Amino acid sequence: MVREEIREVNQVGLRCVMCGEHIDPLILEHRRKMRTPEGARQLLAKGEKAGMN
Repeated sequence: MVREEIREVNQVGLRCVMCGEHIDPLILEHRRKMRTPEGARQLLAKGEKAGMN
């Protein structure tokens, strides 16, 4: 993993040099919430309200 600046959101995250996966604070927060059924429901409800597919 290498530190990488994500300019679109002005954050510093991590990028895997093997597969290219990006990890940033928002991704980690969503993964943490998805561990519980209630957290997953909340994230999905927010996505539906925002008009996401």
